[in-house]
Amino acid sequence: MRITVRVAAVQAEPSWLRLSDGVEQVVELIETAATRGARLIAFPEAFLPGYPWWRWIETNQWNVEYSTRCRENSMTRDGEEMRAITDAAAAHGIHVVLGFGERQDRRIYLSQAVIDDSGELLSVRRKAGLNSIERKIFASGTPNLPAVHHTPIGKYGALSGQENQRPLLTRALRADEEQIHVAAWPANPYGDGGGPDSRITVSRMYALEVGAFVLAPTAVAGPRAWGGMARPRTDAPTGSARIYGADGAEAVTPLAEGDEGILYADLEIGGIETASPPRESTRAPHERKNLAPVRRGSRRAPTGWQAGPDRWALPMSFGTYPDGTAAC
Repeated sequence: MRITVRVAAVQAEPSWLRLSDGVEQVVELIETAATRGARLIAFPEAFLPGYPWWRWIETNQWNVEYSTRCRENSMTRDGEEMRAITDAAAAHGIHVVLGFGERQDRRIYLSQAVIDDSGELLSVRRKAGLNSIERKIFASGTPNLPAVHHTPIGKYGALSGQENQRPLLTRALRADEEQIHVAAWPANPYGDGGGPDSRITVSRMYALEVGAFVLAPTAVAGPRAWGGMARPRTDAPTGSARIYGADGAEAVTPLAEGDEGILYADLEIGGIETASPPRESTRAPHERKNLAPVRRGSRRAPTGWQAGPDRWALPMSFGTYPDGTAAC
């Protein structure tokens, strides 16, 4: 049976490092989307208290100050801030996918919460594969596969940032026949070096590969993101939220880069199977290990580094080859 579901993807600037203001902003956006008839609203990665772009700036004084404020303004999964958000979801009958900094003891995690329309916290998943900058602030979560939530509005799942490019994670969602996917992204004030926005490319490719509708909420990094700090060495606009059909086509005209608002689209859930060919297995034929060429009997030995005072020494081989001859 086909059903029509209105979904919403946020493109907005967070209330940077002000948790109470950020919670009010989230509640207001939930109310706005529900008033427009949305059954699911998706927020950018780390929307509370804002993704830490200051780590890309060289001044250590700013890094220390703002990293401390980031920790202080992160929330717990069972605190009053989360209850205010779950209460808003229940009051307005809307599903919510929210990226936030989760504080536990002395650590903070890049987490993503899924809340149903009754206000129940279905899951909180901590991002495990952090990039080099994120690891300077956030702790790595326990590696676990994402879940697809089976709800009256369809089967939906969510990932954050570069997780949307990781085959192990995307394959797990595809295996459970995900119909709606939330690909949450932060702002990117440094741009992509003049090339196409990688977030747009990855989100669209996810729709094409998995055959799912994709909501790609993206944050905006405007003047409020920096306060008294110097702006990045680029004026690249930020904000590239998208909603894609299961065929990879844009389901709605996107907002201009830098603008704030909410994207809405009406999705036809139930006929999605026709958007991609039937899948007998979660692993496509070209992904099967037994079809990849395997080189056997190679005489290449593992390499190590030569001991001694010369730190620029070339690598040297050690050990033995498979046939028992010594490596030299």
